[in-house]
Amino acid sequence: MKYAVPLDNKDEWDSIVGQHFGHVPYFAIWDDETDTLDIIENRSDHKGGVGLPMEFLADKCDVVFLKAAGGRAVTLGAQLGLQVYMGANGSLKDTISFFKEGKLHKATQDDGCKH
Repeated sequence: MKYAVPLDNKDEWDSIVGQHFGHVPYFAIWDDETDTLDIIENRSDHKGGVGLPMEFLADKCDVVFLKAAGGRAVTLGAQLGLQVYMGANGSLKDTISFFKEGKLHKATQDDGCKH
């Protein structure tokens, strides 16, 4: 499976998870089968591109790990067939460890920021 994580910087495994999902400059795409990492620029409409952030990621991953996002992002992710998890924090490496340890939880509408 492929997992997307919003990032504030481009520092490979030590990259910091972004506070606000749609406005981060980068996304990490981690493939757990090959344990490979691809860091891509955020080209969604929030960064001057096309499509909402979840739409931008829909063909690049199966799962999205978030620290925070609006309720609309959580809902749209589910509509697009993406699994969305909350609780991403610290570095990219930390977040993947949290997921493997079962410390992230599947997002619900109540998890979305009210903005």
